[in-house]
Amino acid sequence: MSNKSSSGAGGAIFFLFVLIALVPKPVWIALGVITVVVLVSWGAYKAVVVLEQRSYEAQERDRKQQVKQAADAKRQREERIRTEKQRRIDTLGKQNAALVESALVAVKQVAASEAARAGWLGDVDFSADIKGITENFEKAHALRAVIGKLSALDKPSVEDRRILAEAKSTAAKLERVAIERVELIGKCAKEAQLIDKSLRTEREDARVAEQRAELHAKLSAMLYGIEATPETTPQDSAVDAVMARVQAYREIKNQIQQARDQGAA
Repeated sequence: MSNKSSSGAGGAIFFLFVLIALVPKPVWIALGVITVVVLVSWGAYKAVVVLEQRSYEAQERDRKQQVKQAADAKRQREERIRTEKQRRIDTLGKQNAALVESALVAVKQVAASEAARAGWLGDVDFSADIKGITENFEKAHALRAVIGKLSALDKPSVEDRRILAEAKSTAAKLERVAIERVELIGKCAKEAQLIDKSLRTEREDARVAEQRAELHAKLSAMLYGIEATPETTPQDSAVDAVMARVQAYREIKNQIQQARDQGAA
């Protein structure tokens, strides 16, 4: 088998030398050039594929990172909201905290209104109002906490009753002032909404008026064109021809009927 393999290899080498001798040199040069071009093209294609793959992977990593960052930011924002809400409940009481939340919502509505953006409402910074409301509720909540503890003691004295009455009155006054301010902020939000509605109505009225004027002008031009055109009846009118034939038919029929009546008589 070794001899056969050696013989086969020798034959292949001999055939290669014969082929080289028989094929012209320019053909080999052309084949070499084609081979080089093919190899270079294939290498460039592979390089482009690799670059595209790396670019896609980088974009996918960036996308995942952005999604993760957005999710983290959302969680942090929600956690801050929960923490702030719980802090209000702890320092203001549940009912007062809900009132502050409603005031904050109303403030956002005012700031987002078209009336505010257009400058119709002037300064819409309610931070001082929110601060005053919060402070009043905090003081009232703290007073009521102590009031509850003092009221729970046995055998209340005259002094206990006096200071408890004063504390309750003060807490109620603080809450009343804060609630009035919350209601005023809510009224500002409603008024801003009414102004927005009025502005939308004005725009719609202006649009309709513009459309009405445009249609009036168009109709006037059409009517003027119709009135300026002399009214003529076409010579080849089918209506006139048909009506003439109808009249002729009726006359002929009438004559035939009269002849029949005379013959019968």
